[in-house]
Amino acid sequence: MHLEHLIPLWATILVFVPLLALAVVMMVRRPRQRWAWLRRALMVALLAVVALRPATYTEAEQTQRMNANVFFVVDRTGSMNAEDYAKGQSRLDGVKHDMEQIMSETQGSRYSIISFDSTAASQLPLTTDAGAAKAWINTLATESTAQSKGSNVDRPLATLTKALSDAQTDDPDSYSLVYFLSDGENTDDRDAEPFDQLKPMIDGGAVLGYGTSEGGPMKASGAGTHGEYITDSSGAKGISRIDEDQLKAIAQQMGVPYLHRTDPEAPIEGTMEGITLKPIPIESRRDVASFRDWYWVAAIPLAALFIWELGEMTYRLPRRRDRSELLAATGAGSAGPGDPPGEGGRS
Repeated sequence: MHLEHLIPLWATILVFVPLLALAVVMMVRRPRQRWAWLRRALMVALLAVVALRPATYTEAEQTQRMNANVFFVVDRTGSMNAEDYAKGQSRLDGVKHDMEQIMSETQGSRYSIISFDSTAASQLPLTTDAGAAKAWINTLATESTAQSKGSNVDRPLATLTKALSDAQTDDPDSYSLVYFLSDGENTDDRDAEPFDQLKPMIDGGAVLGYGTSEGGPMKASGAGTHGEYITDSSGAKGISRIDEDQLKAIAQQMGVPYLHRTDPEAPIEGTMEGITLKPIPIESRRDVASFRDWYWVAAIPLAALFIWELGEMTYRLPRRRDRSELLAATGAGSAGPGDPPGEGGRS
């Protein structure tokens, strides 16, 4: 058993020792409220246990990196909400499913996520923490419709170029796999910059396209109109269509295959031609400390005592009196036999 402090130990002592001392003093000085102050003392003690966060070590888990850096470039523009993926799902649903599938096929690799909409940003630098990547996938959503300022598939080009260059410098012995997930639609009325410069730095991956030539309606995201269908100038539902020519051009420029994704069960093949993933040298393996939390044991009775305390406080709140109680309290009920109601005691 050891402690994984939620706050520094000195802060725990500074906060909880005076509170516990106050509760003990009040138990002594107010014997009629002894049980109430005992309850509060227990709450302070249990909260201190939670802050100290007791834990026990479990067997150390040895992690092992594979010789690949996987870069996901994800389109978060509003058109990715178009509902023309498998069985009327949104394109973004397909993106999430395919990212998870790729991760299952490249377990042990390092992962990086770059997203683009009106701007491009590195959402996750290269990391072996697959859990962080999956957490990002689970919360993936398009940009707010109100903030959209037009999009272009070349938005992530500079960010991706730098990420690949840094990986090539820091980790030259690992493969770089790039997966570009988009519908290829440009809405800023300009031609996209070419991706040719990336080809020498890319060993595998693919451009994955989402949507259909018939297109599908899109739902707005963000405050105000969230969940409502976007309409065009005539009031009809706006339709977004995939631009496969654009996506095929990007795939050719990067030297990777293009795959049109319409079925979540379809395999993602041909993206690692000539690549064999294998563990990196044993010197690079590392032990990861692992432990099991036990603060929840104190948190359960703490919650029960808090509910009890809240109930007691609610019970002591002033309650509304009816009119007869108010009259009795003011002495109006002491009127003599000859006095009119409500005028007793007046001279």
